Amino acid sequence: MKHHKTIFRIAVLALSAVMFAACGKTEFKVIDNTEKKMVVAAENADKDSMIMTGSLEVREGEQVTVTSELTKGEVCVELYLEAEDQSIEELPELDGEPILKANLKPGEAASAEMQAGSYMVKATCLGKTSGMIVIEVKSGS
Repeated sequence: MKHHKTIFRIAVLALSAVMFAACGKTEFKVIDNTEKKMVVAAENADKDSMIMTGSLEVREGEQVTVTSELTKGEVCVELYLEAEDQSIEELPELDGEPILKANLKPGEAASAEMQAGSYMVKATCLGKTSGMIVIEVKSGS
């Protein structure tokens, strides 16, 4: 009987280890954040995982390009123009419409000419997501 209990405990531990590994790590975070480039990384990120960060600096004649390097899932990227009198101590007002909004799946991209200013970036997973989203400010075409 003692032998069966030992085998049962080993089986339960092995099953627990497999289940833990299957669950895996889940992350949704910014891994690069400069005035001209932001990279958001997802690793098995859950639906509705969200990040909001700033500031992306756009000068006259520049455009913003958002590129999906996702391996699975979909991310909604929104850019909001910050108020010029925005204080670092308070969150920006996001009541209005985003200046740029793109739902990106693996391999997709979006770009737009933007007015000069500082932009907050909001990214939201629309399903279980892995990979990266790259947001860059580039010279206009």
